[in-house]
Amino acid sequence: MKNTEVASRLYEIADFLEMQDIEYKPRAYRNAARSIEALSEDIEAIHERDELQDIEGVGESIAEKIAEYLDTGELEYYQRLKDDLPVDVEALTRVEGLGPKRVKQLHDALGVATLDDLEDAAEDGRIASVEDFGEQIQENVLEQIETAKRGEERMLLGKIVPTARHLETHLYDAPAFDQVDVVGSFRRHRPTVGDLDILALANDSEQAMETFCTLDAVTEVIERGETRSSVTLSDDLQADLRIVDEASYGAALVYFTGSKDHNITLRDRAIDNDWKLNEYGLFDAEDDKLAGETEAEVYEELGLSWIPPELREETGEIDAAEADALPDLVQPNDIRGDLHVHTTASDGDNTIREMAEHAASNGLEYVLITDHGPALSVVGGPSESEFMDQKEAIDDANDATDVTVLHGLEANITEEGLDISQEWATECDLLVAALHDTPDQPTENVIHAFDAYPVDIFAHPLNRLLNEREPLDFDLDALVETAAEERTAFEINAQPERLDFDWRSVKQYRGDVPFVVSTDAHSTAELDALDLGVAQAQRGWCEGDHVLNTNPLDELLEYFA
Repeated sequence: MKNTEVASRLYEIADFLEMQDIEYKPRAYRNAARSIEALSEDIEAIHERDELQDIEGVGESIAEKIAEYLDTGELEYYQRLKDDLPVDVEALTRVEGLGPKRVKQLHDALGVATLDDLEDAAEDGRIASVEDFGEQIQENVLEQIETAKRGEERMLLGKIVPTARHLETHLYDAPAFDQVDVVGSFRRHRPTVGDLDILALANDSEQAMETFCTLDAVTEVIERGETRSSVTLSDDLQADLRIVDEASYGAALVYFTGSKDHNITLRDRAIDNDWKLNEYGLFDAEDDKLAGETEAEVYEELGLSWIPPELREETGEIDAAEADALPDLVQPNDIRGDLHVHTTASDGDNTIREMAEHAASNGLEYVLITDHGPALSVVGGPSESEFMDQKEAIDDANDATDVTVLHGLEANITEEGLDISQEWATECDLLVAALHDTPDQPTENVIHAFDAYPVDIFAHPLNRLLNEREPLDFDLDALVETAAEERTAFEINAQPERLDFDWRSVKQYRGDVPFVVSTDAHSTAELDALDLGVAQAQRGWCEGDHVLNTNPLDELLEYFA
């Protein structure tokens, strides 16, 4: 499945074009890339049906380039752009503060082409001498370089989901397989994933391995054996397949799902009973098998309730399972509405009505339109008068769709408060606010905004970008205390690049401040990412009562009234 690979090429093309100061085209390529990486279907199958232009944001020109890449493995247009400016733009732009244009400046001035070049230039003090850079940006590069390097080793969960589900389905549908599960950190829904570990039952091990190693997405067979094989996929992701016996499948699921700390505690619990626990089963002192066929029986024999994979991080889940006190986790179908959605009025790809129709098709009852406030002029947010004019489109969408469309804004938090007037704030059905930079006093700025404005939802609270930007250094206790006093909810953002509020903080504060789970969608395809946010809420031990948008609309609005 080459969706991620194709999307990556289109993102790089957009960056190269931006370096050349070409207008409009970069956004078109990024829109197409976002749609492709959100596809649940293999783009090669779409190409075989000659339906590439049916993908949202893919016009004739981009479709031709995608077809060329899928047919030949090469893309002349991309290669020409890369030859003109031979830099690893994908890696370099993972460093916070380095967009494509700054990357070009560093290449022109210092010959920076890779992360190692960038690190050398920063350590030598040469970046500070480049026009418009200075000591502060150089210091930032030094702080962020390790994060960017880690980004080369682990992929975002949301980017891997289509590939993992495609593999799972393809293998399960093959005659040789009886059961297939993607395990490891993917099954636990960690925000980033290093590789894909696949566990399977097979009635024909040799044929199962042949099927796995000859998948269209496989670019290299690293190792092939009777019960274990490793391959590299077209997006440079490693996938490992293990075939186990049916009698041991549950124990193997526990073992290979992890986490390591969770497994160690389970093993110690077995040892306390003079038992042994491994991937083959749970055994007593005489080496007789006590359990292993299912996960539930392994946990039950250890005196525990079955523990959902999202909780297996050794943060109290085993004590809770022993006391039969595990949370009744919030589920994706519990979410009734999406409270953070962008449209063409700012940096979104679709109209209000298109976003509303897609939200309705996903079974949602309400959706909040939240285009950016005016401070983010780079994304073209509406002015106050344009916001007022937007009400007509909101009304039209409400008349035409089976979802209630609310009119809001994602205001930017500044040193003075928000980038909108008090009067404008009161015109919003619900007001979302967020930081989009790295201020010197982030805690003070956010608390001031909460105090001075009727902020309903604090979006992507840590302002982090996974593999790119570390979370802001907040006094979270103070933020949560103020938010609770002001009846402001914290968002769990489902964007794959964010998944913010992080799950550890969700668990810590879930009894102190309410949450909402929202997509921060900039296209109809991104509205489908809600499950990723719910998974992070689950990792943070959230039940339905912890998440406000599990409520009907009238109860939700009553909370914020």
